[in-house]
Amino acid sequence: YIEAGVGGVHFEDQLASEKKCGHMGGKVLIPTAAHIRNLSAARLAADVSGVATLIMCRTDADSAQLLTSDVDERDRPFISGERTAEGFYRLREGEGMARCIARGLAYAPHADLLWMETSRPNLEQARVFAEAIHREFPGKLLSYNCSPSFNWRANLDEADIARFQLELGAMGYKFQFVTLAGFHSLNHGMFELARDYGNRGMAAYSELQQAEFDSESAGYTATRHQREAGTSYFDAVSLAIS
Repeated sequence: YIEAGVGGVHFEDQLASEKKCGHMGGKVLIPTAAHIRNLSAARLAADVSGVATLIMCRTDADSAQLLTSDVDERDRPFISGERTAEGFYRLREGEGMARCIARGLAYAPHADLLWMETSRPNLEQARVFAEAIHREFPGKLLSYNCSPSFNWRANLDEADIARFQLELGAMGYKFQFVTLAGFHSLNHGMFELARDYGNRGMAAYSELQQAEFDSESAGYTATRHQREAGTSYFDAVSLAIS
C-alpha cells in the first residue's frame, strides 16, 4: 500500500493469525513493544519510499482478553496470571480502558493518529481516552470508528446521535468514519429494489431511476453508468489509434 502511494494505512495490535472483527470476542493482543516495531517499520517504509503516508495506530485493548506474551513490562500489570490451553495470557477483567490508555500513550510517538476500538458508542469513554492522551501529547490526532456494528438507536437517542460527531471533533477526534457504510447501503438498497421489483416490476425501477435524475443537481453522476465506467476514455484511445 505504501509503495502504491496510499494516503493512510492503519495497523492494529491484534495477533494477525487470530485476527477478529473489532466487535467480536476472542481477540488476542500482541505485546506493546511488538506493535511499536510494526508502526516504526511502516514509518520507515514510507520515509524510504518518499510517500507522505499517515500511520494510524489502532488498539483493541478495550475488549481483548488475551495476550500472546508477557515479555513487555508495560503489559504485565494487566495480566491475570492465568493462561489458556494455547499458551495465551489472560488479561484482568474490567481494565480495558486503562489498557487502551497505557497502549495509546506508548504508541503515540510512533503514529500520526490513534484509534481506540470501542464496544459501543460512548462519549464519556471517548473523552477519558482523549484527555489522557492529550495530557502527555497535546493536539495528538485521534480517530473514532462510528461502527455499523453498534445498534445506534439502542444506545443513544436522536439528539445524542445528532451531536455525537460534533462532540467527538471537539475532543480531538479529527478522523471519524463508518467502516462499512457502503456495504450496508448497497445491500439494503438492492434488497428494497428486488422486493419492490418482484411486486411492481419496472414501476419500482423507474422510481429508482427518477431518484437518480433528481440527485444530479446535487452532484450525483452515476445515472450515466457508461461514463462512470470510463467508456469515453476508451473511445478516445480507440480514436487515437485508428
